[in-house]
Amino acid sequence: MKPDTSLTPEYVCRTIEEHFATREAELLPSGEETKDGRRFSWCGDLLEFFTEGLAERLAASGITFSKSFPGPFRLWDEEQSANGEHMRRFWTTALSQGCPIARLCTCFFHRHDRVTLPQLPKVVAYPPDHPDPETEP
Repeated sequence: MKPDTSLTPEYVCRTIEEHFATREAELLPSGEETKDGRRFSWCGDLLEFFTEGLAERLAASGITFSKSFPGPFRLWDEEQSANGEHMRRFWTTALSQGCPIARLCTCFFHRHDRVTLPQLPKVVAYPPDHPDPETEP
């Protein structure tokens, strides 16, 4: 069986962005809790909140991931700014019926001294043959 050719890197990226926007709408203006009373104790809780339900949402379109979304939590891939903001990249591959359809890089912007995020996670989708930074020398 061949994968659905309408499932492009752009489609996957757009679907993830829509999911993030839906989740953002559930946050209170403080950014530290949700409208239904869920509180966050650190920035990692927010990343988990943004990604909750995404795998199920994409599975409805037949899309799975090679690693759980957004990808492995690797300390070596964090850029630190002098102003205290950090950006960590997570990589995974989106699959349709087991065939790669997109390489995804999720940029997670955060600070270690506060719960709130300086900006929403950003996803960049590449063609499935984009090099995997984890396997490069």
